[in-house]
Amino acid sequence: MRKERKNLPLASILPNLGQLDWLPKNPRQWTKGDIDRTAVSIREDPDFLEDRPLLVVPFGDETFIVFAGNLRREGGVAAPLASAPSVVYFPETAEDFETIKRRAMK
Repeated sequence: MRKERKNLPLASILPNLGQLDWLPKNPRQWTKGDIDRTAVSIREDPDFLEDRPLLVVPFGDETFIVFAGNLRREGGVAAPLASAPSVVYFPETAEDFETIKRRAMK
């Protein structure tokens, strides 16, 4: 599967709310406190996102759905960051889609 590492505008990365029929909605929930703690952590150590980038799939021409890193995305928005390191996955085969679903659940 083709992947590209990019620094994407956070405004172009949507949380996984079940927009894609093949990717289940993110089942995890967090509180405002969780988001605030993540934002503080990102402000204190912004390089952490370089080591733990958001994993995303395309959703239209210039929009993406995050499938791993939803809380980091929310923390980045709250920090506030304009962009975040991301790995864009481009699934093409049934195996690619299954790999993404499996990684989303980890």
